[in-house]
Amino acid sequence: MTLSPFHPARPLARAWVAVLTLSAIIAVGLGLTAPAVADDADGDTGSTAAIVLTAAPSGAGIVSTTGALTLTLSAYNPNLADVDAGAVRVTTSATALGDRAATRAWLQGDTTDTSRTETVLADTTLAPIASRATGATTISLDAAAFAARTPGIYPVRADYTTPQGIVTARTVLVVPAATTGGTVTVIAPITAPARSTGLLTADELTTLTAPGGQLRSALDAVTGSNAVLAVDPAIVAAIRVLGTAAPASAVAWLSDLMTLPNPRFALQFGDADLATQIAAGLGAPLTALPLDPYMSARDFRAASGASSGAPGDSASSATPTPAPSAPAALPTLAQLTDVGGSGDTVLWPATGTAGVETVAALAPASSLTLIDSGAVTDAVAPAWTTAPGAGDARLLVYDADTSRALGAAAASDAAPARDAALAAASAYAQFATADAGAGALVVTIDRSGASPSLRAALQTASGLAGRTASSDLTALTSEAATPVTLRTATAGTAEETRVAHLQALLNDESDLQSFSSILADPSVLTSPERAAILQLIGNGWRAATTEAADAAYTDHRAQTRDTLDAVAITPPVDITLAASSAPLNFSVRNDLRWPVSVVLVATRNDPRLVVQGATPVEAGPSQNTRVQVPVQARVGSGESTLELQLRSATGVSIGEAVPVHVSVHAEWESVGLVIMITLVAALLIVGVVRTVLKLRRRPASATGSRTTKSEDADG
Repeated sequence: MTLSPFHPARPLARAWVAVLTLSAIIAVGLGLTAPAVADDADGDTGSTAAIVLTAAPSGAGIVSTTGALTLTLSAYNPNLADVDAGAVRVTTSATALGDRAATRAWLQGDTTDTSRTETVLADTTLAPIASRATGATTISLDAAAFAARTPGIYPVRADYTTPQGIVTARTVLVVPAATTGGTVTVIAPITAPARSTGLLTADELTTLTAPGGQLRSALDAVTGSNAVLAVDPAIVAAIRVLGTAAPASAVAWLSDLMTLPNPRFALQFGDADLATQIAAGLGAPLTALPLDPYMSARDFRAASGASSGAPGDSASSATPTPAPSAPAALPTLAQLTDVGGSGDTVLWPATGTAGVETVAALAPASSLTLIDSGAVTDAVAPAWTTAPGAGDARLLVYDADTSRALGAAAASDAAPARDAALAAASAYAQFATADAGAGALVVTIDRSGASPSLRAALQTASGLAGRTASSDLTALTSEAATPVTLRTATAGTAEETRVAHLQALLNDESDLQSFSSILADPSVLTSPERAAILQLIGNGWRAATTEAADAAYTDHRAQTRDTLDAVAITPPVDITLAASSAPLNFSVRNDLRWPVSVVLVATRNDPRLVVQGATPVEAGPSQNTRVQVPVQARVGSGESTLELQLRSATGVSIGEAVPVHVSVHAEWESVGLVIMITLVAALLIVGVVRTVLKLRRRPASATGSRTTKSEDADG
């Protein structure tokens, strides 16, 4: 089963849930506290959910004397009842937020700092808001007054008076410092929705690569940008395995991707979670297996001839004779997963997951590892570093706070939420660029699932803190790296759950690999299973709900168990053996789509039966196959048990052992033979006696007849 965010279209009656979910995503990205809401998804409980208020400054929150400065206030009413008009007061402080921690605390709604003196920026009113509708208003602010302030990050708060009480939204305005020069490198992911099967289907590719589809929108967004692309190779592989059967929109999408001039590198297959793999005890990241089971030879046939006529010739205008075709070699895994670029192995653990243990384990397998600044214990971490305590790993450090905010902005499909996230990104970038000085700054569009506002996020990222966009990773890593110290990762409950899930999936994969030895081509099971595992631990599931991720995991494990149970002995009924030797009939069930070769092993529990120990079985696909096992009884009667077990040719047990109760009554054969002989003998004796008696009666009859005739003559 594929559980991906883009599949279900939610009913209109639940549209407000999507808005609140989006707000929660932004809250994670910005460090905000998501509003508390009542469980009123269907609106029939009578409960009241909190109004969602967003304050979004224009221009990514950057104050400029040359442009207008506005603040958009947007309020969403998730309830059935309308909301009356309400007053809104917007305030700020003359004191800038001192550092990252203070900015993060402000955006999270921390109210412990009471040292700031707030001043009123504006008083306004939000018009009445209908049920499950959005109301908005825009306030013009005095840009010149803000620009005259000392450079820094200034808090802005909007308090909206509603029947439920005061609802507050927080944002920031950035008075930029003098430009320090330097470059900013932006890394953007090209990924598909979270899924639980190995590759996207043709129908899914058609949807995703059509105009407005998630993959097409992402590619259009990065076109013309300076972003370094991090591409999931499972996407390009899904298109290429279809060969000539690939949807036209997918083929066009792949062609557009491969012709982009942007530098790029391949993520792990399915954008699999690297930190989870290392925490699960793997010494190196998993790799995909050859994808031959996904391909059909008929989709890779090449024409061996062509029309000799050129376009416009009379010959070419006639109906051409179909050219014969010849089978073509199937592409290799490397060809299927090629995303272009230099081919260097760049590994990118999810933000907040990598510590010294993960980096050390990944170092031998990677040319470069991307880590977030939160993984570095040094007060200031240059972009290009090395970690002597982690196997001298070569590291590219990106700013975590800015990247989370950019990811939240890219995931926003509403302008106010997007602009609020971009203002937070601008604020964090001021601190990041102050740390970097004239050195390079690296940020990412953090993974966030669908990215309807990716272009806006890229445009803001490319000019953060007045820096010049650069996509030259080679120049960035050509100089001497600065040694840094990495923290030890601390796994939370969610991370521990992901690790436990992966360990269980790997155990199932081991069982499936053993089971697949009954197939002529084991890869038809093992390759899709490995691809599915990589997808199930993909970072895309981090943006999904816990319930959806758990359901995908549970469903896949259930499917694996069904596969392992697909070949088994049909439980037989008790058997009565009425002869000293006879074949016993059993049945082998094969629910797989492929034929299997197994051995039926019969084991006796006492020496009174002689049974053929191993009987080869060729079971056809999706059918039951009859098997005869010769048995011989050494005694006239008795009770015995056979144990039946299927095994592969390599000795792997397939399914559970099945006991069979056998009642031996072989003396019935001897008794029956004696009875038959006795009856035959008796019949023979009776026949002889009757014949003798007849012969004895015949002479007497003849003598009497002659005497009578003589007497008549004399008379």
